[in-house]
Amino acid sequence: MSKRKNDKHPFGLTIDEVNQHILEGKTNKTETSNVKSIGRILSDNIFTFFNMLLAILAILMLSIRSYENMFFVIIATANMLIGIFQELKARKIIMRLSLINESDVKVIRQGIHVKIPVDELVLSDVYYLEAGRQIIADGKIITGNLTVNEANITGESEPVSKEEGDKILSGSFVVSGDAYARSTAVGDDNYVEQLSAKVKNIGKPKSVILKSLNQLLRVIAIIIIPLGILTFYNAFESSGMDYLLDFINTPDQYQNALKKMAGSMVAMVPSGLFLLTTLAFANSVIRLSKHNTLVQELYSIETLARVDTVCLDKTGTITDGTMDVEKVVTPEYQSHDFSKTHEDYNVNKIIASMNHELNDNNQTALALQTYFGRKQYYEEKQIVPFRSDKKYSICEFDHGIFALGAPETAFYGHYTQIKPQVEAYASDGKRVLALVRTERIRNDKVSGKKEIIALIIMSDNIRDNATETLDAFNASGVELKVISGDNAVTVSEVAKRAGVNHAEKAISLEDVKDKDLPKIALEHTIFGRVRPEQKRIIIDTLKKNNHKVAMIGDGVNDILALKHADCSVAIAGGAEAARNISHLVLLDNDFSSIPKVIKQGRQIVSNMERASVLYLVKTVYTVLLTIILLMTSRIYPFEPVHMFVIETFIIGIPSFFIALEPSNRKFKGNFLINVFKRVIPGALLVIMNLLGVYIFAGFWANITEDEISTVGILAATFAYFLVLVNVCTPMNWFKSAIVIFAGISSFMAFMLFNDLFKLTPLSMPSFLLLLLLFETTYILVSMFKGRLIKFWP
Repeated sequence: MSKRKNDKHPFGLTIDEVNQHILEGKTNKTETSNVKSIGRILSDNIFTFFNMLLAILAILMLSIRSYENMFFVIIATANMLIGIFQELKARKIIMRLSLINESDVKVIRQGIHVKIPVDELVLSDVYYLEAGRQIIADGKIITGNLTVNEANITGESEPVSKEEGDKILSGSFVVSGDAYARSTAVGDDNYVEQLSAKVKNIGKPKSVILKSLNQLLRVIAIIIIPLGILTFYNAFESSGMDYLLDFINTPDQYQNALKKMAGSMVAMVPSGLFLLTTLAFANSVIRLSKHNTLVQELYSIETLARVDTVCLDKTGTITDGTMDVEKVVTPEYQSHDFSKTHEDYNVNKIIASMNHELNDNNQTALALQTYFGRKQYYEEKQIVPFRSDKKYSICEFDHGIFALGAPETAFYGHYTQIKPQVEAYASDGKRVLALVRTERIRNDKVSGKKEIIALIIMSDNIRDNATETLDAFNASGVELKVISGDNAVTVSEVAKRAGVNHAEKAISLEDVKDKDLPKIALEHTIFGRVRPEQKRIIIDTLKKNNHKVAMIGDGVNDILALKHADCSVAIAGGAEAARNISHLVLLDNDFSSIPKVIKQGRQIVSNMERASVLYLVKTVYTVLLTIILLMTSRIYPFEPVHMFVIETFIIGIPSFFIALEPSNRKFKGNFLINVFKRVIPGALLVIMNLLGVYIFAGFWANITEDEISTVGILAATFAYFLVLVNVCTPMNWFKSAIVIFAGISSFMAFMLFNDLFKLTPLSMPSFLLLLLLFETTYILVSMFKGRLIKFWP
């Protein structure tokens, strides 16, 4: 608490003093030495293990002029370029952002108010702070007072009061009040910069999909080189050469062994899968932008796919955020503790004076200013700004001390006397504020005798599309928890009118201890009179009970909850503090976009789960086939060019469209486990075809190795086509079109470009073998599909 002196504005620095500080480098610019350089980004994306491996294989193919076997270079190059682009884009954003997220600041220089960019603030500058703004430099308050949330810096959730002479830390946020402060540190000397110096490196966002795929790649990286070398050795040895150095005299055998090795190793790398993942997320960002949703962290879309609970405040979500004062009513209970009747108080002038002194800019304050005005009728002696934990503000004037806020806390100790009247209005969905006169202020709280003077009746406006949006949540299987600082009865009634399920399960947390909150958090839908720390506890409790939680917030008092949620969503019209730390921002302040975001996330995860099957079947069957052939001293049958039709027309193009197909299936289970339940049967189907080639070829000695390769790739393509059919089941017109395209394009490619794909004309035994494999594969799939349904859904 403090005397208010904002009418005595400080003079600030002179222009000469500012220029001197600039020359000395004492500005608020921060170094970005820990941010990746462009060279580092290029090297990290170019010189990866698999890129180097594929580059070596490409050089080997180039050295023997086997250009047709170099198609894999195109996909590898596309992956690399997209990775570089994404990191350069992230670097550009980080260069513009830091833990200080304000873009400009009001300063006083030579007695004149000017607005300047944050990085142009200099040491000893006097700058202005108000509710909802971030403190952009360490400083000391020289006039005014603030309530500051330092949770980002100190970890303490309770707001802290600051008055003249108190220090303030950069990176924290102003909850209420206004003040002028003089900067005591700038740039890298700020406390927040020193605190974050070691953690400002650009990091790729967390993604369960990418994490799972990276785990798989680590396994592949361990086995791919030994299997490749053994494949080369096996092919070379099978050609009749005793020593590897004999390739000088036998170039054909050497070249053939290289092609088989490259064919095996390239097929083991699911490189196009990473390209597809990136493109799927990028496409989702574009789609969501059309719904006025800004994605600040790319892979938060994936996180939303797993969300089953959304926590939100009714203000700005269910309601449109605007409020109106309907009327002022006289309390039915009158105590006259100060020897005055209610007629002796001019409520309009008292609240207008409080509006003038408190200088708040939230929706409640704006509604009060619209109805009562904002004018200094009484001389102010002392103020205590609004704090979300006590839910009222206090002004001491020359004729008394007045508190304005929640009746339960402002009139604490006597609330039961007015509770029936308050709850009568609350049951109609009205919000009630109490104007209370108190005897004194102690520890920033009302103390001593109290007298209720007036009740201010306010109303929220329910959004036009609120019911439709809530129905969309229900259809998606998402549970809602309404967490509000308002009266629980009021919130419950508004929620009922809007269509929130189980809105009658409401509870007020004003007298609930934090240690008792986890026990009731799961049992209720509506929570009233909630403090910021209680919001965090509710979210943590839900997470501990295996719920994936999204939090929608718009105020500084939502920061803790937003930070602890699995996915945080901010309302653009709310506090900058909330926007700065959220994964997504609703640019049109309309939470009806959230169901669309959840649906988009589910589409990505569901479709990527199916698309991944197409890529990983190739990886798994290649690894298993290579091991089996090495154990039986058989030569690996394929070169890289043989796999082009499968990789392009059965995997690449279909997987792209599968990843974009609309889907709202709720994700369950582990990504890799779900994928491999489909991958293993598919890989075994392809291997059975290829092993069948070798088994049946043994009955006809005149079938050549080239014919075995031709029959093998045609049989593998047919088996892979059936894998695609399975991935696209259940069919619709879109997926039917994908399957038809894959079948026709594969057939035409083999018919028209058989020389390019090194297909050999088949003898009658080879042709009969191919037909036998087609028929056997189809019959097996038809017979066992029902039995494999649990493993191959």
